[in-house]
Amino acid sequence: MDCDVAREALSARIDGEREPVPAARVDEHLATCDDCRSWYARAVEQTQLLRRLAGRSQVAAVAAPPDRPTPPSRTRRRLPATAALWRRWTLGAVGVLQLALAVAQALGAPVGTSAGGHHMMMSGHLLNESTAWSAALGAVMVATAVRPAAAAGLAGVLSVFTAVLTGYVVSDALSGAVSAGRILSHLPVLAGTVLAVLVWRDAPARGPEPRTDAAPTADDLVLPGNASRGRRRGHLYPTDGSAA
Repeated sequence: MDCDVAREALSARIDGEREPVPAARVDEHLATCDDCRSWYARAVEQTQLLRRLAGRSQVAAVAAPPDRPTPPSRTRRRLPATAALWRRWTLGAVGVLQLALAVAQALGAPVGTSAGGHHMMMSGHLLNESTAWSAALGAVMVATAVRPAAAAGLAGVLSVFTAVLTGYVVSDALSGAVSAGRILSHLPVLAGTVLAVLVWRDAPARGPEPRTDAAPTADDLVLPGNASRGRRRGHLYPTDGSAA
């Protein structure tokens, strides 16, 4: 028997697999070949060493580290959740206030201006645009309080709007074109911006969605009825019991 064939059979024996040649022929060759006998002893020793090391690594992975911090109590975990809930409902309340201002403005109430100045400063299509925008912001604030997943979009829109609006308010205030009451009417938008950012930060981060075109895993493969999952080997060997 060739030594390569014998060592292939001995390797399968160590792994607990079916030997490619009859075991009796392998034992006969092992009894007469000093090189294969030494190789087999070293292979068995290395396999046992690797198995012991693998067992130790598994135990070390399962064992808890000595300096692992104590898990937080229920009270500590409840505090952040309660604060996030309060921020959501406060955002909803600000949204309701913004909707109320929009409705009042649509009905002709002087929101932050005198009765005469209201019609002089805002009339016609400009008034309709301002009312529609205020109503939209209030509605989205309320929707974000119910579904925090929308906080990212709301925070982005409100941040840009607040930055631009602040520039206009400062410019108009310096020129005397806007009253203090009108400036105060913009506070719900400012509060909504801050709360939207906080709610966005409180929302749990979502991981990437799995790709539908990803390569199938072993669990996705469908095998025929007469097939079984086995250990892949990088070689072929005879199955008719023939020896070298």
